[in-house]
Amino acid sequence: MVVALSFDAGSDTGYAAQILDTLAANGIRASFGMTGRWAENNPGLVQRMASEGHNLINHTYDHASMTGASTGQRAQTREERWWELDRTEEIIAALTGSTTEPFFRPPYGAYDASVNEDVGARGYGYNVMWTVDSRGWMGWSAGAIAQRCLQLAEPGAIYVFHVGSASQDGPALQGIIDGLRAEGYAIGSVPDVLPR
Repeated sequence: MVVALSFDAGSDTGYAAQILDTLAANGIRASFGMTGRWAENNPGLVQRMASEGHNLINHTYDHASMTGASTGQRAQTREERWWELDRTEEIIAALTGSTTEPFFRPPYGAYDASVNEDVGARGYGYNVMWTVDSRGWMGWSAGAIAQRCLQLAEPGAIYVFHVGSASQDGPALQGIIDGLRAEGYAIGSVPDVLPR
């Protein structure tokens, strides 16, 4: 029974260092979906993520909605989508020597067939969504986050958390790890729960 932890990094630095410390203390390699802009602003944290063996997911350069559905904007063109992916990949590759391919996470979780086609054409074969949203981004307390995450645990679950200071996901993390392990779950990154 394996579950995957994924953390989106697109706003402020927030709890990123604390999250990395908690993962390291527990011997867990997780996934981080990051925007290129966040990587530019936090190069040391991105390098730490890579050096500690975490899986990196391309979350576009500036978190603009590719479909426009979440923001009321027009859908991005194929060229705009490719620029978002390519710029982020360039930044992360320059910082870490590693790639985000083939993992992509759409901003706001908004995608359609054209998004999948466009990102697939750029080498991103996995549109990484989630099965459990911690709801930390909604202002939930650490206790409420932990309770929700443990109630919704199931084999193969992919959790989405956020590193930013607006979310209590970082402070909730140790309790979630302890609770999942007490229920017999192994904890890893997104590739650990994908079909082989």
